[in-house]
Amino acid sequence: MASLPRRTASYEVFRVFSSICIGAVLVFSNLGGDGIANYDDAFYAQKAKEVWQTGSWMTVHYAGRPAFENPPGYIWLAALSYKVFGTNDFGAIFPSALFGLLTMLLVYFFAKSLYGAGTAPLAGFILSTTFFFIKYARHAMIDVTLSFFVTLALMAAWSAARGDRRWFLLWGTAVAASVLLKSVLGFFPALITVLFLLMTGRRRILFDAWFLAGSAIALGFGCSWYLHEYLTFGDAFTGVHFNWLIVQRGFGSDTAPWYGHFDYLTDIMTTYWPWLPALGWGLIRLWGDARRGDERAVLLLAWASSIVVVMSLMNMRSSWYIMPVYPAAAIVSARAIRRWLTGRFPAAFMETLGQRALSAAAVTGVLTAVVVNAVPVRLSSEREKDVREIAPVVTEYGRGGAMIVGYRFDYHSVNNALLFYSDFAAEPVYDDPDELFGVMDSAGSALCVLYTREAGSLGRLPPGYRVVAATDGLSLIARGAADGGAGRTVTGRSP
Repeated sequence: MASLPRRTASYEVFRVFSSICIGAVLVFSNLGGDGIANYDDAFYAQKAKEVWQTGSWMTVHYAGRPAFENPPGYIWLAALSYKVFGTNDFGAIFPSALFGLLTMLLVYFFAKSLYGAGTAPLAGFILSTTFFFIKYARHAMIDVTLSFFVTLALMAAWSAARGDRRWFLLWGTAVAASVLLKSVLGFFPALITVLFLLMTGRRRILFDAWFLAGSAIALGFGCSWYLHEYLTFGDAFTGVHFNWLIVQRGFGSDTAPWYGHFDYLTDIMTTYWPWLPALGWGLIRLWGDARRGDERAVLLLAWASSIVVVMSLMNMRSSWYIMPVYPAAAIVSARAIRRWLTGRFPAAFMETLGQRALSAAAVTGVLTAVVVNAVPVRLSSEREKDVREIAPVVTEYGRGGAMIVGYRFDYHSVNNALLFYSDFAAEPVYDDPDELFGVMDSAGSALCVLYTREAGSLGRLPPGYRVVAATDGLSLIARGAADGGAGRTVTGRSP
């Protein structure tokens, strides 16, 4: 194999492309079209849709009402994506996919800054083939996007601590973006940075003018949503966002057994294959490096451990909550593999091996793109198929003025996706058949959304009621017609 030109811009582009091309293919191929998950994708996607409907960018709405659960960062990105791609699955997912790709790029350059050009492509490749990370880059969720800004903030902090303090301005901007994405958990890069500065004897930087300016940016822009919502809604906002969501739901009393606090370690050990052995060995070596004063090791350990420890103390635990750890894990794993190889093979052999590995990765990425897009390969599971099938019927009845109610389901278990795909929610949700029929009788036209398995609990339908749509999972029962005229069955399957 012919040698590629060294130390040129074109060769650097080739190295970057080769290291992340497989991940780019896996993230973007056949993106959208399979639906979005009811939790949490459709919840955020619907809020983004209502940004356009209400024209309100600071106060996010859900089902026409102000919603205080989430800061608006990802919702803004999705709303802007809708402007380009339309209000659809692809538009909802695209920001997460884009920032997933950008995180792979950032890991390449951060690894290069920390450990040199030999480790950089391997770090990018590891993250681009971490399928847990790829999976959630294909979801309309916050956490992969958050990973980008956490990584960007720490890369800027590393650069600022070692040289030009003006990097703290970028650091503050990235921290602000993290807060606007994930509320108080967005302050993780600030916490990690402070720990790193203290542990490496750089306490004076905490009083440096550029660090203080970056902190002002982080607080000013990051907390701007808090201030706006508090000034507009007062205790209604703080009661939901801080008291209920963060204090009660996040750090409330935990009835889980003691071993529940190790769930995140279990998640990593389950999801990080095939790179888990490299990560484990890398962490052991990293600990030794940190004890010998290696500042790179201190930063990576502070990055990974602070997120895992703090999140493990929370009552609410989901595997994707520690997504910002995975960029650090990619760098640690790449460093471990590179160190192992370098200690066993001559430099010339390593150089040839690296070139051939990059070429193989590039060819594999191109072939993967051809295969995945040429054959009906589904990279995402089909989501909310039942909701998408009944949504046109719900839209027809809703636009015709029908009352739309629900029967025996948790409000958000159906309505997140139903709102996104039909523009209407089934509310209120009733548990008693007599109460349900009484409410529907009082309306000129009414539609009930229910799980198909619950249809039998209604007994025999009263006169004037009929099943107008049914899937394996959901059914619609109507009284009156969508247009106020004669009744008709929209789909023929009965529960």
